[in-house]
Amino acid sequence: MCGITGLWRFKSEVDDLATTVTAMTQSLAHRGPDDQGIWLKESISLGQRRLAIVDLSARGHQPMYSEDGRYVLVFNGEIYNYKTLAQYLKNQGIVCEAHNDTEVLLQLCMQLGVSKALPLLNGMFAFAFYDAQEKILHVARDRFGEKPLYYSFVEGQYFAFGSELKVFLHMSDFDRTIDETALDLYLRLNYIPCPYSIYKHARKLFPGHCLTVTLAGIKETVYFDLRHTLEERQRIDLPEKECVDTLEHLLGQSVHDRMLADVPVGAFLSGGIDSSLMVALMQSRSTQPIKTFTVGFKNSPWDESKYAEAIAQHLKTDHTTLFVDQDAVLKNVNDIAQIYDEPFGDASALSTYLISKLFRKHVTVAIGGDGGDELFVGYHRHKWIPRLYTLHKWVPSLALSLFEMVDSRLLSERYPILHLKLNKAVKSLRGKDFLSTYLNSMTYFDRPISPEKTWFQLHPHLKNNAEQVMYLDMRTFLHDDVLCKVDRASMAVGLETRAPFLDYNLVDFAWSIPLKQKFRKHVKKYLLKRVLERYVPKTLWNRPKMGFGMPLGQSFRTSLRSTWEQYLETHTLLWDHIDLTKAKQLWREHLSGKYNHERQLWNLFVAQQWLMRRG
Repeated sequence: MCGITGLWRFKSEVDDLATTVTAMTQSLAHRGPDDQGIWLKESISLGQRRLAIVDLSARGHQPMYSEDGRYVLVFNGEIYNYKTLAQYLKNQGIVCEAHNDTEVLLQLCMQLGVSKALPLLNGMFAFAFYDAQEKILHVARDRFGEKPLYYSFVEGQYFAFGSELKVFLHMSDFDRTIDETALDLYLRLNYIPCPYSIYKHARKLFPGHCLTVTLAGIKETVYFDLRHTLEERQRIDLPEKECVDTLEHLLGQSVHDRMLADVPVGAFLSGGIDSSLMVALMQSRSTQPIKTFTVGFKNSPWDESKYAEAIAQHLKTDHTTLFVDQDAVLKNVNDIAQIYDEPFGDASALSTYLISKLFRKHVTVAIGGDGGDELFVGYHRHKWIPRLYTLHKWVPSLALSLFEMVDSRLLSERYPILHLKLNKAVKSLRGKDFLSTYLNSMTYFDRPISPEKTWFQLHPHLKNNAEQVMYLDMRTFLHDDVLCKVDRASMAVGLETRAPFLDYNLVDFAWSIPLKQKFRKHVKKYLLKRVLERYVPKTLWNRPKMGFGMPLGQSFRTSLRSTWEQYLETHTLLWDHIDLTKAKQLWREHLSGKYNHERQLWNLFVAQQWLMRRG
């Protein structure tokens, strides 16, 4: 796991290229605290910061280049099938050392070409591969967006890329103009979706995409697209036991592949379905107690530590519970803008960052359960958005307005979770079609959005609306919110996280079986629960999903109050997009204690925090 960056100037240099790329690379030191490398030739330079995971020797140093110096590679991530790929090359008569996955990836790209190498890779990655003879640069990102890749291109001037947005700020000619469309998207969704970034002249590369850069320009190609995969898939309707057996085998293999490392490996254990299943499969494949960790929140309704401890005891893991309080989490509030480089409003980023800091003291690699919800019907919206869409044409708008009034006055503060769900339901019912019903359910503030310029597009061949929701989540929310949150928070402290659910063989299987297999008897995650029952008694995990959020409502009235009031009085671009009068009204209502507007206030708080730090 690493941080990568690079800069190719097409014309005369406006600065010292070596100095600039060195600064860009050093800005990613948190992603790779073990080593740094810079490669420079003529008008192009590549940099890498290394977090050594597999093969801790100097053989893993990057940038890595061919013996003749023609090819050079910088790589971030893990290729879990690299030994199999090395054997494949040897069978073709190609000598390939397999000390680490970087060596194998370099040989694959050299011998097969990037376009043929990419579909063979099973892993999480972002990399850049340069052919110095032909003067061609390829940059690519993994299928599901586990690893980030940003780029900036100005025709005739430069092409730059990096694992995080902050690398571009070290370029003297990078235009820092804010993309107001991106700001609108943030205000609506609470995150900025691909391909946008907060800067007009920087973009996120879509998962499964590759950019080819030459002196003539750039060309974007797609080597994996979930939409096309679903169009070509063949449905399989297996008997339940065979379906559960197949899922257990695929998950077990994926977990096994992701346990391989030359550094300490552990697992997040929340006590929920996904993390408990990951831990159970890990422990079943280990001769020693695996390290598991839970963070307990003192005096909080969000605390699930006792459930996690019971599961750890049953599985006989080497378990540690790390207790914190809400104030400790909020101490990290000023780090969020620095970590995410742009407005990012998922409040659980605070908890994820604190947990990552605590875990890093014990392990270098952490296994998590990300992706399980999106693949196996894990979110409440997978059930209720299709139902609300069915109902929306029968509910008059006046009835919705009256309900909103009653909900805000009676439920907002006393029952905040119920209020949140009902508020989302009403917004969804106002949708004119299924896509708007989905988008309304994700909306924080009503701002414009152009679905055709993002991946917010329905799949033409999915007939079941629940599958449409899961598909939209996989194409947008998963990589731009969930995986972004985990990557930035963990890599900020040099912790590598791995997601067994996102093995592409497992994803293919999950989308090949009919929805009725995954959502049998109206039970979410039905198949995952059937696998988990084989390892952990149902009594230890069968309870409502609690989520992993932060109760910020009271914090806005106490520890965050003075900061937020200062933000309200400071003019930035935010108040050109959101009516300041409306924002102050939300604040007064929240301060009264009769309403709970924590979601909207946190959305605005994060945006204003970033804009003010930017200056």
